[in-house]
Amino acid sequence: MSDDSKDDVAPASQPLQVLPRVVPAATEDEVVSMLAEEARYQADEETRSVAVRLLEAGYTVQTVARKLDVRPSTVWRWSGEPTVRAAVAAGKERRRAVLGEGLENAADGALGALTSIVGDVQVSPRDRIKAAEAILDRCGLVEVQNGSETGAAVAIDVDFDERLARIVATSGAKST
Repeated sequence: MSDDSKDDVAPASQPLQVLPRVVPAATEDEVVSMLAEEARYQADEETRSVAVRLLEAGYTVQTVARKLDVRPSTVWRWSGEPTVRAAVAAGKERRRAVLGEGLENAADGALGALTSIVGDVQVSPRDRIKAAEAILDRCGLVEVQNGSETGAAVAIDVDFDERLARIVATSGAKST
């Protein structure tokens, strides 16, 4: 081994160094620019109204600021007002609902895929059993061991049952 190979050390074997992030203080020009922007948009109800509508639609403060070409601090300053604060809360709920719907659709698709694997005789028995186990695992059927006996019991996961009911109801509504 040459002396050069000693210097070629894998990055994973090197000690990790955390470098502090230093945020430079705002320059005088930046402060003046921020104050000018604040004054310009202080009385601009139209821009604020557009911001409220975007926030209610589920856009984040950062995205709204970028779309309106204002600083995020300006939108955050507006969020001190009750109408803007309510719009931020409504947007957060909207994003949560959209994400939840997406997850429910994904769960419905996953359950359909597992069910088709279980029923497909062309699939290897090992894979069919794995799919069946995955379905049963998520339905709350668990293995119980009492001394030397092994049996099955039902553990009820109320949250899962509610999610499954919504998925079934949603897929029933889509197919009709």
